[in-house]
Amino acid sequence: MIKITILVDDLNGSLNGFVCSYGFSALIELEENKILFDTGTEEQPLAKILKLMGYSPNDIDAVILSHNHYDHTNGLPILLRNNPDLPVYVNKDWDKNISYKGRKIPTKNKIIVEHGKRLDNINSNIIITDSFYSSDYGGVYEHACYIKKDSHFILICGCCHPGLNKFLQNRERLNIFTDDLTIMGGLHGFKFSDNEAENISPELDEIILCHCTSNIKTYQNQFKEKCSIGLVGKTYLF
Repeated sequence: MIKITILVDDLNGSLNGFVCSYGFSALIELEENKILFDTGTEEQPLAKILKLMGYSPNDIDAVILSHNHYDHTNGLPILLRNNPDLPVYVNKDWDKNISYKGRKIPTKNKIIVEHGKRLDNINSNIIITDSFYSSDYGGVYEHACYIKKDSHFILICGCCHPGLNKFLQNRERLNIFTDDLTIMGGLHGFKFSDNEAENISPELDEIILCHCTSNIKTYQNQFKEKCSIGLVGKTYLF
């Protein structure tokens, strides 16, 4: 079983006892591994929610950061203070000159993913995409993450600045072939044309909208009951 819990989000509220904060973070639990995808904007909300779930920073095996914007990176320091050897995976373009940069990552923790690949040293069922460029906010580079469960793949995105289609098209190079797909995360200003939505709908199991997604009604109209909005504290089982 794979469990994915939304820890940080600001789009749609939270379950009782949890708190919303700006940005995005999700906890991926598969087999014996606990991996954070992004860390939100603030340290304390992230730490509080981990504690509510019965976890501490020492329980986290790795962090994957989607892109170098503060609302996805700035919860990281509290993890590193308590788990100083925590590996942090970033894209090959991480240190390029962009706006809205997040906190610096210590060299000993930073692992640069040169191209999309399976993270065999963490878990072979986690696949990082290639890094893609977007001109948003003066320019930003972003990668995303696929998680494999049998023939089912879950795509987690931070903000999708380059466009969701970039990460979906990247499946061919990554040898990801499936007719059972879940999409979760911030989708920013991206939206499918009606024709694109019709083409992807047969393989789409669910699309879970989070953080910066702006075209919510379009997704709801295109995917009906397959579309939902994420909640902080909610755990999705696969």
